[in-house]
Amino acid sequence: MNSFRTKRRILPPVLAVASLALALALPLGARAASEKATPGPPIVKTGDVRVTGTTAVLKGTVDPRTFTTTYYFEYGPTPTATPGKVTASGTVEGGPGAIQTTAVKESATGFEPGDYYRLVATNSAGTVEGAAVKYTPKPTTPTSKKSEFVLPKTFLPTPLGGTFVLSGSLTGTGSADRAIQLQESPYPYTAPYTDVGGPILTGPTGAFSFHVANLTTSTKFRVATVSAPSVLSPIVPEAVSLRVVLKARTAGKNGLVRLYGTVTPAEVGAHVYIELEKLPQPKSEKPGRIEKPEREGKHESSEREPVPTFATKFDTVVKRATRSISRFSVIVSITHAGHYRAFVQVKPGAVVSGHSGDVLLNAPKKAKRKKKKA
Repeated sequence: MNSFRTKRRILPPVLAVASLALALALPLGARAASEKATPGPPIVKTGDVRVTGTTAVLKGTVDPRTFTTTYYFEYGPTPTATPGKVTASGTVEGGPGAIQTTAVKESATGFEPGDYYRLVATNSAGTVEGAAVKYTPKPTTPTSKKSEFVLPKTFLPTPLGGTFVLSGSLTGTGSADRAIQLQESPYPYTAPYTDVGGPILTGPTGAFSFHVANLTTSTKFRVATVSAPSVLSPIVPEAVSLRVVLKARTAGKNGLVRLYGTVTPAEVGAHVYIELEKLPQPKSEKPGRIEKPEREGKHESSEREPVPTFATKFDTVVKRATRSISRFSVIVSITHAGHYRAFVQVKPGAVVSGHSGDVLLNAPKKAKRKKKKA
């Protein structure tokens, strides 16, 4: 097989100069017509390449110069040594006085980065090898994704003195092992944000978790990256609820019960609602109703647990207080057994409304009527 170098006929210097002068003297249209009208070896130009994995589509152009011309591509690791691989061949039809440049292409398998390739064409007037072209893949620039914080949209209030946990993740390029800092602005949220503790590192996936112990005031939080580029999270307002304690003891006969407790911080005049838990009622089957069969793949564990609700049974106000704590007390008659809690309502501020834990209260048993003797 021939080498990568294009074969050319060397003209004597005098003839070369004369040919060049004639070419310059002729108009462009006359030169094009002269070239078209002259039979000869094909005019070949190696084109570009489209590579997918190790498969390539090699491209080029062939001018058959009035003769039917066959072509193929050679490709290999060097430009001068004989290539090790050859594509399938194709044909470009020619005819007297009808020479036309034709785009050609062939598929090549086992094509590697750094390979050279060239187009080779042959007709009855000779064989021409196109210039060798090296395939150098363009360096791929990794696509960078803008970093941003992803946090829960809502949080339950933190009981007074409790621990607030802020968990989320940092997404985007460079989110793993990134130094981030928690910042806060307490109620009334007029002070600038300040750091809470020291910075921590995100996990391999960008996840993180901050723990703020002994939270006593409603506070707005945000998370910021320590190093550039600077990224700030959305503002997370976290409310602190009152600490309410409810206790009960008997208060004489006839089922009277004293319900009393404390509210922290002191909230004299705040309304206290004694609420009874109302369990959701099970669905009752209607007469003559045919239940639809369960869909396949649906399990009981996937059903949501019913959420209990509370109904107000008694109310009072907070009357006594010290510097840090206030008290309430009310004597009531329990007619419905169940779980009771105290809900204390205040205007949102440094703290918000809160409720106590549940207290189980039993209703007094009704005395049985004695039957009269006949």
